[in-house]
Amino acid sequence: MQEDRPTRTGGQRACVSCKGTRLSRYNHGPLCGPCLQAARDGRGIAPTWIWDSAPMRGALSRVDVPAVVALVRAAAGLSQEELGLLVAGWSQSTVSRIEKGTRGTLYDIRELLACADAVDMPREALAPLILGDPDATLTCGGETCGGETGGCETDAVERIEREEGDQVDRWDFNGMAAGPAAAAALPAFEVPARVDDAHVRYLRASLDRLRDRDQELGGGAVFVQARRQFARARRMLDESDYSARVGHRLLVVTGELAEEAGWAAFDSGDQVSARAFYNEAHVLAGSSGETELQTHILTTMAMQANHLAWTTRRQGVAREARRLAELAAAVAEHEPSPRLRALVSIRLAVAYANDGEAAGFRGAVAQARRELDHGEHPADLPWTEFVTPGEVDAAEATGHLSLGAPGRSVEIHRNSLEDAALSPRNRLCAAGYLANALLQQGDVAEAIRTGLCVITGLAGGMTSARPLARLRAVRGAAERIGDVEFCSRFDAAAHGLAV
Repeated sequence: MQEDRPTRTGGQRACVSCKGTRLSRYNHGPLCGPCLQAARDGRGIAPTWIWDSAPMRGALSRVDVPAVVALVRAAAGLSQEELGLLVAGWSQSTVSRIEKGTRGTLYDIRELLACADAVDMPREALAPLILGDPDATLTCGGETCGGETGGCETDAVERIEREEGDQVDRWDFNGMAAGPAAAAALPAFEVPARVDDAHVRYLRASLDRLRDRDQELGGGAVFVQARRQFARARRMLDESDYSARVGHRLLVVTGELAEEAGWAAFDSGDQVSARAFYNEAHVLAGSSGETELQTHILTTMAMQANHLAWTTRRQGVAREARRLAELAAAVAEHEPSPRLRALVSIRLAVAYANDGEAAGFRGAVAQARRELDHGEHPADLPWTEFVTPGEVDAAEATGHLSLGAPGRSVEIHRNSLEDAALSPRNRLCAAGYLANALLQQGDVAEAIRTGLCVITGLAGGMTSARPLARLRAVRGAAERIGDVEFCSRFDAAAHGLAV
């Protein structure tokens, strides 16, 4: 269906967001190139909503409903007809009239709220609209509000300093009952009577954005929205009607959203919630029959177990990580993606090292490097882009530390930080691991210096708890030598983290 075009200005079509840029006759969308890019780029903006961007905040602050609707649609990659399918009572022509500004102004705010509800836009994301300020945020008791319950977010220092061993005792590593319980605890949503391709495409666009934000800002920045989107998808899967083809696509994206919610919880330090979502993701992946999805979830579960094997020093947890990684390897045996197979080998390498298997560790590292030597492959999916030589270096360095070779670990960690492809979050984690290896090597001064660089990065908006978990031992060393500055900055960073 041919879409109506944006309002003409001076005889030509103009971008509905910036209002000043004239659109080429080859551009059939409502936005100019820079505004479209900015609509999809939320870096530097408080991550309260997956489509939170500078143009969106500007449009909300000036109550520019046509621009808001156009920006939502462009950011999600939807046509006018597809957005109309998401919002009850809207048609393609309704979307077109709203974007052109010809819909009756009396109903503008009502239309905006209907659109916000359809795409699960939390009410705190409407702060620029309410306060008329593009930089406005809604807070509760001095902390950013979580949105779905109205309660403030957990104080991060309690999570960082919590005994992770106690959390392990609360788990049933082989049980699958926690996932549905986690979904049931989430808030209720209105779901469509029938799900079609537009709904699945929107869920996938949301997932892609969540993954991008996670790499930039850490899991704490996306956990609330990830679990909300998973809850919506799960209810669609359970309650809506759909064709067999759409149902399979919905099942896969629901499993991926469960994995993303679990990852975000893991990265922000909530290990119990992470396991609950991973269990749910594992069940959904098994139902889907998609080996790539099953491999993805098993590798993330193995990574969490590897992390806890290091923090708790429990042999049973290390063996669980090894079993999960070996199962991932078996599932991925015929997967064509070299990056995916390299990721499996990375998780295996760390698991073998935690379990004291030096030969298996060396073999898995070598296998990961051989896989990446194949170069790019059409089967490599976008979410595997983080699997780079630097990631292999980081895994090898972590393994050497577990096997009692801190000097070698320091050397390789420094090599890993030379990888320009590392995402901001992964670079900060690697630096935190380096600081811990330096401490184990006996270089307390350099460990503290490196740790201060990590803390500075966390102060810049990163929400990953993993770097601080590695710096906890460095803080203990700093306290013993009377380094008040490091201790106070560590404590401030821990208090500043948000779930």
